[in-house]
Amino acid sequence: MSDELVSIHETEPADSRFDAAIECLLFALLIFLPLALGGVQAWSEFAYVAATGAIALCFALKLLVHRDASIVWTWAYVPVALVLLLALLQLVPLPTGLVRALSPNTAATKTDLLGGEPGTMALSFYPHATRHDLRLLLGAAVVFVVVLNVYRRPDQIKRLLGAVAATGGAIALLALAQDMFGNGKIYWTIPTPGNVAASGPFICHSHYGQFMNLSIGAALGLLLVKLHESFRHGPVRLPDVIERLGSPELRVVWYLAAMIVVGAATVFLSLTRGGMVSLLVAGGFTGLVIASRGALRGRGWVLFLLALGAFIAVLYIGFDAVYERLATLRHLHGYGGRWQIVENLASSFTRFPLVGTGLGTHQVVYPMFDRSMSPDLASHAENEYAQAAEEMGVIGLGLLLAFVAIVWRAYAHNVRRQRFPIRSAAFGLGFGFLAILVHSFSDFGQHLPANHLLSAVTCALLLGLARVGHPERAEKGTFSFSAQQPSAPQGGEKVNVPFPALLRAVPLLAVAGIWAWSLAGADSARRAEAHWQRALRLEAPLLKENWQGSNEDYAALISHAAAAAEADPGNVEYRHWLNVYRWRSISRVTDPKTGQTVVTPRTIEFARRIAAELHAARSVCPTFGAAYSVVGQIEKFVLGDPSGADRIRKGYMLAPSDATACYLAGLMDALEGDLDASLAKFRRCLEAGGVSFQEMADVYLRQVGRPDLAVALAGEDSGRLLHVAEALHKSPEHQELAAKARELAAAARVAAVQALKAQCEKGDASASTLASLAAIWRQEKNTPAAIECYLRALALDYGQVGWRLELARLLAEVGRVTEAMHQARICLRLRPELASARKLLEDLSVLPEAPPEK
Repeated sequence: MSDELVSIHETEPADSRFDAAIECLLFALLIFLPLALGGVQAWSEFAYVAATGAIALCFALKLLVHRDASIVWTWAYVPVALVLLLALLQLVPLPTGLVRALSPNTAATKTDLLGGEPGTMALSFYPHATRHDLRLLLGAAVVFVVVLNVYRRPDQIKRLLGAVAATGGAIALLALAQDMFGNGKIYWTIPTPGNVAASGPFICHSHYGQFMNLSIGAALGLLLVKLHESFRHGPVRLPDVIERLGSPELRVVWYLAAMIVVGAATVFLSLTRGGMVSLLVAGGFTGLVIASRGALRGRGWVLFLLALGAFIAVLYIGFDAVYERLATLRHLHGYGGRWQIVENLASSFTRFPLVGTGLGTHQVVYPMFDRSMSPDLASHAENEYAQAAEEMGVIGLGLLLAFVAIVWRAYAHNVRRQRFPIRSAAFGLGFGFLAILVHSFSDFGQHLPANHLLSAVTCALLLGLARVGHPERAEKGTFSFSAQQPSAPQGGEKVNVPFPALLRAVPLLAVAGIWAWSLAGADSARRAEAHWQRALRLEAPLLKENWQGSNEDYAALISHAAAAAEADPGNVEYRHWLNVYRWRSISRVTDPKTGQTVVTPRTIEFARRIAAELHAARSVCPTFGAAYSVVGQIEKFVLGDPSGADRIRKGYMLAPSDATACYLAGLMDALEGDLDASLAKFRRCLEAGGVSFQEMADVYLRQVGRPDLAVALAGEDSGRLLHVAEALHKSPEHQELAAKARELAAAARVAAVQALKAQCEKGDASASTLASLAAIWRQEKNTPAAIECYLRALALDYGQVGWRLELARLLAEVGRVTEAMHQARICLRLRPELASARKLLEDLSVLPEAPPEK
């Protein structure tokens, strides 16, 4: 290939009206998605689908109207297209024989769960989730293809980089404001888990880290382009830059530098370990690459100054918090659960190795393979690569890695050939791309539209930069839809392929059809979620009252749940919970002696209808274990159908971490005499939460007559033991066991303290265990030991404001005023509206031992 250079503007077409429309839509998305909490809600996903569909439509119209418009060819299209086709294949109902050939265990599992072999079935275990993720994947593919084909000239590329950098800078300023002056809520109004809002408009700080690292990459790329343009004839010396500081062409450089510094600082202040580590890895790699390129000699100081500026910002605002958070990397307790998920996924991968379980099906398939005994159900795998292997098999993972390899090849080409200033952007874009690749080993941030939109833009620009300025590369890899006679390609000329007008309209018709399908699905999800949110608000007070509510309460709840299920009939959760609410409504009346539901002929009639609805929900997602458990309960205990017991067992097999599934399976074991198995399941149910200890204890006390097992289930929990003792005290024949339970309760308190102390001495105690022991030490007036335990607990779980405030008070009690004030300030940084921390700080500041204000 010749390295002859030509004017860039001679090789690329001028902007058209369609390009202007595409740019407006794309810039609007870049601004909207992060502000809409990253695009995690159905209404924002609808806007995302609508906007990307409009972008695709504009591009298809451009190809139709401008007959000389060309399409850039890249091998990256191949893995993108094949991934989309694989997801589509997972959705299409195929003959069962073909499914058995492609994925034998998929056919066998569905046949077993559904109780028969249907004539056709889909490869996906949950088509609704696959359609949802396919819509988002189509949006990312559209952005990738359109950016690659529209943003070909340096001025276009710089505008796009500037838009990403400006958006990232605005989000960083919002994050900084919320961190310093916030009240623990996003936009000061939206509540967050843990009442901490240190990640701008993102709920999860890890997702914010991915977004900001990609934005920093765009800003760094544009900064290097500007420096290359201003000092293209020699090295970039710091004195020269300082001398020209006030010039208009360098003013934007300082804006970009400020964005990078503030953005990097907020990544650290958000306390996302994955984001911090990936930023450091990507920064180190980019610095080494820049230092190794002779064409960029003299620019290494740029990265050094940016890193220094970010460090100073972190040092000034909250270095102690960042240091303590990074120090927790020595203790990998927080990552143990994530790697446990990955290990469990190996079992899923070996059963469905070729084409996976279906895009987006992790949440309904993973519980079958969960061996962690954790009550938390992971909606995502916390590892993008492992989840890709699980859901799309070795084919999907291979295509993903092939796409990454193609993009890295373009990056290598760009950094080797730096004769055009615009190619300096590759260093920054490569920074962002590497950061999200590293971060994706411990996070699922690329599932957010705000993040994968930036990733699509980054990859497209890296591939597009490799074509800039070379006539052969710019022309040979393009083709256009022309109505002229075909011209024989000579050398590196563009190929004109003749197409009749009708055939040239095919891309437009295809885009319109796909867009209509995506938009209809996204709109259904949007309407359904709106009703579902209302249903959840109505459910909350019923939960507090143990599902005891009025007919009006249940009528309103069921009305909104039914509207959600009707709007989005493929959503198994809506359909399942609609029928759970119906069952709760008719099972409110119980026998005071037995605690069992009073069954009337009308109850049986409604129960049959609810069971039929739940069976229909099972066909939507055969691996949704909760539906099996509830329908089994109704059939076994209300309708008298023996097959209900088998469904209860299947529900537990499919969802062993679901509290209801554990309870019902344990109940069946107890009634059938397998008491050891029932005790194991009830203990797991206690870990999962959601079912009270009293309900499980009553099974042993009332239904099977084994109060000793109720004592065993209570374990060393003094409160539970006292409950059993009180229940036994009412029964004359169990007075001796009641006394024993009280003795056990008293001994349990002593044993619990000793066990806590022993566990903490081993050095592997959890944060909550250490905090519990700290509270005990405080009760026993052992303040130094309490301080040590709180310090250890906070090293593992930095964001626990309550523990930290107790630590500050203990430090103040022993005269360590400076340290107490330091801890109180951290409390206010994490929760600025915390009046008790502010009062403590004010009280301490007037003491003689208080350090002078700086």
